[in-house]
Amino acid sequence: TQSTQNEDVILDFFSGSGTTAQAVMELNLEDNGKRKYICVQIDEKIKEDSEAFKAGFRTISEITAERIRRASKKIEAELN
Repeated sequence: TQSTQNEDVILDFFSGSGTTAQAVMELNLEDNGKRKYICVQIDEKIKEDSEAFKAGFRTISEITAERIRRASKKIEAELN
């Protein structure tokens, strides 16, 4: 079983699209936690024929950052 405590720091060394960051933010909202996260993603290029490339993303880390921004805004809106 894997779990975190209220003030843990979660390290995601292969963050991909940022699901771990979003999950940490949502869990903090759910239980009033103060967990922090560190996301690491190499600057891997996206294939030119992919939907992500067509949407303007050039690297996986750009997708990661955008998801974190969007999830943060959504959670912030839920708090207000």
